[in-house]
Amino acid sequence: MAETYTLPGHGLMIADAVRMDAYQAALERTVRPGCVVLDIGTGTGMMALMACRLGARRVYAVDPGDAIHLARAAARDSGFADRIEFIQDLSTRVRLPEHADVIVSDLRGVLPVFQQHVPSLADARDRLLAPGGVLIPRADTLRAAPVEAEAEHRRITAPWDEHARGFDLSAARRAALNGWSKAHVRREQLVAEPRTWAVLEYGTRRDPEVRGTLEWTVQRTATAHGFAVWFHAELVEGVGFTTGPEGPETIYGSGFFPWLEPVALREGDCVAVDLQAREMAADHVWVWNTVVRRTDGSRLEFRQSSFLSQPSTPRDLRKRAHDFSPMLGEEGRIDRAVLEMMDGAATLEKIAREVQRRFPERFRTWEEALARAGRLSQAYADD
Repeated sequence: MAETYTLPGHGLMIADAVRMDAYQAALERTVRPGCVVLDIGTGTGMMALMACRLGARRVYAVDPGDAIHLARAAARDSGFADRIEFIQDLSTRVRLPEHADVIVSDLRGVLPVFQQHVPSLADARDRLLAPGGVLIPRADTLRAAPVEAEAEHRRITAPWDEHARGFDLSAARRAALNGWSKAHVRREQLVAEPRTWAVLEYGTRRDPEVRGTLEWTVQRTATAHGFAVWFHAELVEGVGFTTGPEGPETIYGSGFFPWLEPVALREGDCVAVDLQAREMAADHVWVWNTVVRRTDGSRLEFRQSSFLSQPSTPRDLRKRAHDFSPMLGEEGRIDRAVLEMMDGAATLEKIAREVQRRFPERFRTWEEALARAGRLSQAYADD
């Protein structure tokens, strides 16, 4: 199944002492001998293993990615294979024989507003958590501030400004500046005091979309290049960590949202950003509209969206419209043929030979068709 994180990425996550020490402390406060724990997004299994060491009677470790096979090996090698049940699937499709006393997860990306993080926790809370059970994390508070970030901004614009070889690459430059990226922001880069954008309380939250307006009064003369967003995690009461500039560097970093151009600011200037994360296609489109009001009366505005960072044509957009009537193309017909023959009786070789017969211009040999059938089998076949 598709991986959200690479194996090196999993390694960096368990090597992050800020993150792991906080999760260890949260589990120590909540896992009791004989309890049941659900680890959502187990990855290579570290939190499931910690729960076993703390006395959990049963741990259900769930992850759709193939790293779960390494987690299973770790459980075997650590002596906990009999107490952890590994389930390779999305938690929203899982049915458990018992409710969990503790549900632990870290489905965030750079920010907690990431893919199906919020809906997954809401589903687990409603279906899989025992009455009076504990959900880890408890809440995330998202904070933001305008930043002096010349290096980060230049990293985005330099390919189109400095390496254009005399051509006009302004369209690509503008698209690049409508995307946001991970950065490590230091306290001295802030040009105003951080403000809270949103608080995600996972015990009650269902809405995956987040919207809010941020306003800052500039505290020093500087050239700002955008704003940074980070979060304070509350795993359980009194236990958490921050990914912001006031704490040590973490695997998460901060989200850097660039402006279309650097902005010269003076003390007393006002910066306002309407920041929105809108759900789209199991993830989010980010919108940030900025207004700068200077003390001299001048005004500057930027309207940006991550939707504009992905090259697309009117034809592409039309295919996603609610009133579009699609007709299956050849690639879709090939996939349909393979899926229809996956009946539990036909071998992949038989399927591949039939696909090659039906689509000879697409596949010169049945072995070429076998690669396609194998990918679909891996993605959709029952175990």
